[in-house]
Amino acid sequence: MSDQAASLRQWAAQRQDQPQDQQQAVSEQVSPSNESQFSGQQVVVLGLPSLQEQHALAALEVFQRWAEAGKKWVGDASQWRVIPVASDYPEMTRLVGTYQRWALWVNDDLDSFARAYRALKAMHQAGAPKQILALHQASLARRGLLANLQDVAKRYFNIELLVLSS
Repeated sequence: MSDQAASLRQWAAQRQDQPQDQQQAVSEQVSPSNESQFSGQQVVVLGLPSLQEQHALAALEVFQRWAEAGKKWVGDASQWRVIPVASDYPEMTRLVGTYQRWALWVNDDLDSFARAYRALKAMHQAGAPKQILALHQASLARRGLLANLQDVAKRYFNIELLVLSS
């Protein structure tokens, strides 16, 4: 069994050795100074337990897993930039105009449904895209929480939550 996150950990280790101004912004919090400096694929992610880099890296691992599973649209997983955003970010509508790709992080902890609901509501109120990706750990079953969130997203917010396997 291969270590799916090995390349991300390697990248993180290399990043720690670089001077701060030379680090590639693959996973960082949104700010006016970094909105359009990255040439890869960018995705705004709401619903993370916190905005710490470790949680953004967990979201990046999903793209790595999908790439390894043969999902061609992902391309090179290292070219994805996760932009972690809090559901109460005051300038959410500005982000909608800047970023095309949005995702919802779904965790397996007890607060995950409430966090995901708040994130869906914030996306809806800001006018985010009507199709968003569900990013989740491989161990999270498609039934149950993910199915419930798909239903809530569609029924209450008119958002199609795309849940991909593997």
